[in-house]
Amino acid sequence: MSLAPATLCAGAAMGKVTLISENSSRFGGADRMGIGVRVWKSWIWPGIKIALVAVIAVALVKIAFFSSAPEESAALPTGQVVEPVISPVLGTITNDVTLTANVQESPAVDAKVPMMGTIDTVYVTQGARVEAGDVIAAIRNEKTPTAAAPSSPEASGEPQAAPAVEPEYEWNEIVAPTAGTITKLNLIEQQQVTVGEAPVSITPASFIVKGTIPPAQLYRLATTPADAQVTITAGPAPFTCTELRIASGAAAKSSSAAEDPSGASGAAETTDTTTVTCKVPAEVTVFPGLEANVVLHGGVAENVLTLPITAVKGQAETGVVFVQGADGAVEERPVKLGLTDGTLVQVAEGVSETDIVLEFVPGADQASPEECYIDPMSGAEICGMLGG
Repeated sequence: MSLAPATLCAGAAMGKVTLISENSSRFGGADRMGIGVRVWKSWIWPGIKIALVAVIAVALVKIAFFSSAPEESAALPTGQVVEPVISPVLGTITNDVTLTANVQESPAVDAKVPMMGTIDTVYVTQGARVEAGDVIAAIRNEKTPTAAAPSSPEASGEPQAAPAVEPEYEWNEIVAPTAGTITKLNLIEQQQVTVGEAPVSITPASFIVKGTIPPAQLYRLATTPADAQVTITAGPAPFTCTELRIASGAAAKSSSAAEDPSGASGAAETTDTTTVTCKVPAEVTVFPGLEANVVLHGGVAENVLTLPITAVKGQAETGVVFVQGADGAVEERPVKLGLTDGTLVQVAEGVSETDIVLEFVPGADQASPEECYIDPMSGAEICGMLGG
């Protein structure tokens, strides 16, 4: 079938119009979308970011300066401080005082002059080895001569001269007080000497252990032990050290002329410490400078009432404890004390097992005893420092 020319023209015209309309719609939508994106980027998104920053800032300010916790009440606190309390308990106290010390050569011993007179003979030389009791020098002292009897006159009548009187002497000796080496010998023959001089010093071939003890610790030693138990650091097995001596710090020591090259007597030296010395047995091998622990046995008290030293005001012979009554009132009560090991103290009189005692003396310093500490290795209480 054929179409008329007018109809073909009309159809062509309508198709062109439709095509133009579609193209116009397509390009118009793209323009509107571009405008929307530009508005979002330029105005909406920056506004959202500014709003978020403002919200965060306000929240931080509120957290920092405006606490949400409720206001505390201004009422007075209702809690109470409760003092810790204890009761005396039965126990055993081993009163051992442990000191740090070191090994030293035995000090020189002086040989003194027993009689005024003149040195007649010197039997030894400096550096010689002597035994206790050996004669070092002989001393003579001329006795006062008695008056001679008058002689009868000669036949000529002239008096005769009195006969010469032989001098008489008394004798004595300077002897070595101990075995050792002569380290000082200030003697020559015909030298005049007086009683009490010490012209000779002998250094024993032995060693001592010497340390110091705080004077307050002497309260723990009711009596001075005769010996001590000594352990040499990195040395032989523990041994008994004999001839124990405790010298007060008030004692003065004079340096001998052997320590002074000029021979002049040294000035007296005093020390504020109390020294402990004992003699090392000859069969034990030691060397000067070795460190040691010295244990002084002060006694043992078994099955006795004990309290911590923190609960007692005073730690030697007598003290005071603070006993709490049934109504909570606290009273001071005097007590009699016995042995202590530095942590516990024996209470001999004044309290019973049923008493309630404050564990700490009110207002007292609860520090450890002065210059004493507990050895973490051995558990022993260590006092003092190395001997000088």
